[in-house]
Order: sequence, then structure tokens, then C-alpha cells
Amino acid sequence: MKRIHIILILTITSLSVNSKNLPDSIVISLRKYVWNMNDTISPDSLLGTILSNTIKKPKDILFLTEELNKTDDENSLLSKFNIDTMYIKDNPEKLLKLYNKKLEIKWNKEQKEFIFKELSNPENYKKRLLSYLSLGNSYGMHIFYKHEYVFSFYKNGQIDKQYFSRRFSSRYAMPYTDNNNGNMNYNFTIEKYLNPKISKPMQGKKLLKYLVNEIIDDYSRTLYKLEPYSYLNEINELKTDFEIVGFEKMYGYGRYFWKSPSPIKIILKNDLMFPSVSINFLASQVGNSIYSRDFIKKDYKNIVEKVQSITFFMEYLKYNPDEKLDIYYYDNKCVNEYNIENVNKNPNEWKKQDNYIESLKWYEKNNITPSFDIAKAIKVSEQNHCGCNYRFERSFLEKAIFFELHNEKTKANSIWFLLPDNRVLLYLMQGEKVLNYDFSKFGENRGLQYPCILFDKNGKIIEKSRQ
Repeated sequence: MKRIHIILILTITSLSVNSKNLPDSIVISLRKYVWNMNDTISPDSLLGTILSNTIKKPKDILFLTEELNKTDDENSLLSKFNIDTMYIKDNPEKLLKLYNKKLEIKWNKEQKEFIFKELSNPENYKKRLLSYLSLGNSYGMHIFYKHEYVFSFYKNGQIDKQYFSRRFSSRYAMPYTDNNNGNMNYNFTIEKYLNPKISKPMQGKKLLKYLVNEIIDDYSRTLYKLEPYSYLNEINELKTDFEIVGFEKMYGYGRYFWKSPSPIKIILKNDLMFPSVSINFLASQVGNSIYSRDFIKKDYKNIVEKVQSITFFMEYLKYNPDEKLDIYYYDNKCVNEYNIENVNKNPNEWKKQDNYIESLKWYEKNNITPSFDIAKAIKVSEQNHCGCNYRFERSFLEKAIFFELHNEKTKANSIWFLLPDNRVLLYLMQGEKVLNYDFSKFGENRGLQYPCILFDKNGKIIEKSRQ
């Protein structure tokens, strides 16, 4: 009985101490911010306070004081969300089985060794958990506003301390930061107090699966670089003719290829190639192997000789050592269906363009001024339906050689076609310059543009009217 009395006395004393430290009131304000696109350093502009609620009930004041005063160490966040770090460290094989196979990965020995190390590192999970909890903190195409909760603790009519939520456009307002000492907490109890309908964040097994998938997807580029080790014996067959500079699995689509599964890119050099010239062999994955290496061994000498006979290109490379020229070879040819379709399209598409131009004559016949720029409309339609609008015979383009000129320092690059008649077509460019020409020679855009300009074998631009 005496012991019970002591506990009661301590409890009452503790409550009285808490009561003395409690604020007189708490004002919860909701601030609204708007995106200031002209300020890249601090793009949040305060519009004002849109809601304000004064809390005076002792029960609510005690509740908010206790909950906001709780502190979360980022190092213990995984445990807070029921993620067992010891399980992570000891079970990378089991964790890999949680992957949803979004990426096409062979999971060879090298890929597994790499990803097991990453899946058994708790820091990777902590980083992705913080990212998950930070979702909804950005502006977007249709998101121009953010909100922020401010908890102001008043004593004797003065603000004693404040807590601030993060500025959020959606999802959670946490973490809440103590303005006095910078302590933060990820307290869902406060979220529920502010918004009773809000859903609880993922925890436990569901969260673990999500984090595993985020980790693997984030390392996709490294995993793709390791995928060719599945075909190392086949790749080494090329050593009879080439030095193998590097290899990786290609990812994404566009410019170089268009279908799944993605090809393996093998970078090749030998003494027949000038210092700035190399071959990118894009080999399709065929069953448990890659496309035959026999074709490139047979064809490459003739291809390299043709490209290196473009004297104005070789002169440019000689005096611009940062520029590199990559010849592309797809399985058994120097140009693929994707390249041909983009630069040339096909007769069905050409007919659509011709019909469109014919339809525009209606405005002139009826003496009506269109609400749009006809010249620009024709140009856009031409690119969509005719590519560069040279309307080459397909058999002619199938004999072309596709190559890329690029500069790692300036990030400039351009796509070219060496045609069978030794003319060279500049299809695409990005950057300030291509060869010794300023971008303005071909258009107004410093970024991506499609010049579609033909050069003769001496490097002179062939005017379109003379083609």
C-alpha cells in the first residue's frame, strides 16, 4: 500500500510539473505558398494564412504538447516503420525475391553480387524511406501551391515556441520541426489529428517490398552495365579482331533502337580506326546468347574505310580531339528500321503529307485567312509524315551507314547518315555547334533540332533546291 501511495504522489507531481510547462493556448495555422518560377533559390512565395484554429482545452493542449515534443532520430526511422535492419543485413537473397520484375534483368553472378551488397545496406532503405515520406513536396504542371502547418505555443500572450510542418503539395505534413532546436518528428498521430481521413503510411512488409523495388530501380544503370557478363564468352570472341573498350545493356528507347529486349552495346576499337573513331556493336539478345559476331567481323573493314574517307570529317576530328565519332552496327547492318523510319518515313506517310498540303489550299481558294501559321503547320506535319522529306528509296537507305558525333565535355552531339552516293545527311543535332557551324545556321534552338541538311563529299552544304 505504501508503494502505491509513492507512485500516486510521483504521478500527481509529474502532472503538476507538466501543467506548469504547458502553454496557455496553441494556435494552429495553415499557410499557403505559391510557386515563384522566377526565383530558383527560394521558389516558395507566401500568399498568407488561410486557416487558423486556437486550441484552449487543457486536454488538447496536453495532447499536442506531448506529441509534438516527441523526437525522431533519422537513424531509427526504419525501426519506427517496422523495418528490421538485422533482417536486411542477413537476407539479401530473400529481399531480391520481393522485386516486381519491372526491369528485364538476367541476374547473373555479377549483378547479384552488386545488388546483394546494396540490399543488405540499411542506409539505402533509410534514404528511400525519407524519399517516400517526402513525396508530395514539389510543384508540377498543375500544382502551383504548397501548404505548411504552424503550431504556435502561447504563454502570457506571447509566442513561447513554434513547430513547423514541411511545405507540402499533397500527402503528409510531417515531419514537424521544433523551431527552437531543429528537432524533427514523423508523428502520424498529429497527421490524424489534423486530417482524420488521411491514410497511414506503409509499414512493415509492404513498405519493405516498396523500398526493395526502389533500390533496385535506382541502380538500373549499374545493373544494365553488368548484364553483358551473361554473354562474356560470346563477347570475347570479338577479341580476335578488336580491342573491347567496354560493354553495357542499352536502356530506354529512341535514336538507336526501338524494341524489346534491349540490345547489348559493345564498344570496339582496333588499329584500322583513327583515334577518335570506334564502332558501337548493338547485338540483340537471342535466347541465351547474342546475335552472331560473324557479320561484324566480315563487314567492319569496308564500313570503317567508307566513314574514314569522309575527308572533311576526319580533318575536323584531327583538330578537335574532344570530338568522337561512333559508327553503329546493328546485328548485321549499319542502319536499322527505327533509323530509316525516322529519317525517311514511308510512301503511306508521304501521301498523308501531300493530302494535307492540298487541303490547305482551301483557305486561299475561299480567300480566308487561317488562324494559324500555315508555313509552320506544314513544317511540323512534314517532320511527322516525311522525316527529312527527301523521300529516298528504301533500298537506298538500307545501304547507309549511321554514325554519331559527340563531345563529352560540351555534351553536344549529332546524328548522321553516310549515304551510298557518298553524300552525308545531318539528321539531328544538340548543342551550340556541329562541326564548325553554329546552331543558328540550322535553326533557332540551342537544344534538339532536326537540320536535315545534306553535305557533299567535300563538306559543302547542298542547297535543297539543287538536290
